[in-house]
Amino acid sequence: MNVKQKEKSSKMINYHIRKKKRTRYTFRLVGLAITIICVSQVVAFFMGYGRSHKIGTFFAFVFGLYGIYLFISSFKGRFYNTDYEFKEEEFTVRTHRGEKTYPYSDITDLNMIIPQNELIYSIIQIVVGKEQFLMPFTLKKDVASQIYELLCEKTGRTYNKPTEDAKEGDN
Repeated sequence: MNVKQKEKSSKMINYHIRKKKRTRYTFRLVGLAITIICVSQVVAFFMGYGRSHKIGTFFAFVFGLYGIYLFISSFKGRFYNTDYEFKEEEFTVRTHRGEKTYPYSDITDLNMIIPQNELIYSIIQIVVGKEQFLMPFTLKKDVASQIYELLCEKTGRTYNKPTEDAKEGDN
């Protein structure tokens, strides 16, 4: 997943999350393959072909449902490119299905996930009503901190920057 960030002005931040087409196509192909194999097992059982057991057919049915889930979920928004634009009064989310604008007052939950062992990534989770947005930041912890600080400022939450003493106390 390639991620790039650009800042247009001091009060507006754009953040782009790029997803690969191959991932979508892989999920669709694997989902269809699993479904076809499992449906053939279930059909063979009901038609009386071969030596099959009820428990194996049940597992094939459940696994076939999982294949259908994989195929359908590959059409959801998390598999497509997403643009976030943080403005003065609201933020905009652009996906393949269109553009939605949310005021900062609609944010019900806001979290920044930073691993304890100083890995090269961090994640910001924004919850607006029933929708959840996850913004991954690989090799860009400073950008993540900047966006999280802006969101905390706009929503009225407190933002405490992690210090070196706090990092040493966690070990």
